[in-house]
Amino acid sequence: MLLFDKVLRNLIKICLVAIILFAILFATSLVLDWRMKENNNVSQKVIIGRGSAEVKAIPDVANFIFSVKKMQKEAKDAQQKMLEVSGLALQILEKKGVAKKDIKTINYSTYPEYNKSPECSGGVCSDSKNTLKGFVSNQTFSVKVRDIAKASEILNELSSIGIEEVGGLTFVIDSMEKIKYQARIQAIVNAKVQAQSTANALNVKLKRIVKFAEDENNGFQPLYARAAMMASDNNESKNSEIQAGEESVRSSVVVTYEFE
Repeated sequence: MLLFDKVLRNLIKICLVAIILFAILFATSLVLDWRMKENNNVSQKVIIGRGSAEVKAIPDVANFIFSVKKMQKEAKDAQQKMLEVSGLALQILEKKGVAKKDIKTINYSTYPEYNKSPECSGGVCSDSKNTLKGFVSNQTFSVKVRDIAKASEILNELSSIGIEEVGGLTFVIDSMEKIKYQARIQAIVNAKVQAQSTANALNVKLKRIVKFAEDENNGFQPLYARAAMMASDNNESKNSEIQAGEESVRSSVVVTYEFE
């Protein structure tokens, strides 16, 4: 009798557990089914607004590079001569208000340079013979000028001390992320205006945003940026005419609204 009661109790427990599990599964199935229906209803009751915007900004930073390259018979003499000219260049940059943090050495090297000439004897020439010409010491700097109006003066003064390799002049906007943010916000506003116009035409009311997407190709497009060097009739250097131009930052978005 006791054994029968124990088996009966175990069977009752198993049945209760099975009933509870079934109830949980059934409730879960109902919730999932309700959510699927809700999603389907939402997908059928949406208005899509597309918006784009363009913000134009004038670059406020000029970037360029210059190299000081000197050759001497001995490596130490080449290095010393190069460092002398580099020192003068750094003095010019400091005088023009360029901060030390905006000057960066991107290359420093010393290497031998050879003259190559073929060896000929009896009308037969062998491979070229390398003859040491000297040693070249080179130091290359990248410079960021935050006052674009001074860029032409700096370029000319660097040229005046014998620096021939000056180039790579580009213009950038220092606060580009701020400009991109402004373009994105304006694009979102334009998308909402378009969606609201559609809702008014349909006599419905916009509710919540259910989806947002931004064009991955958004970015900036430089309209023009050039530096034109000018010289007088007697070939004396004059200030460069630098036109930084402007950059056009674009943003395109798609905003999907639920309506009722």
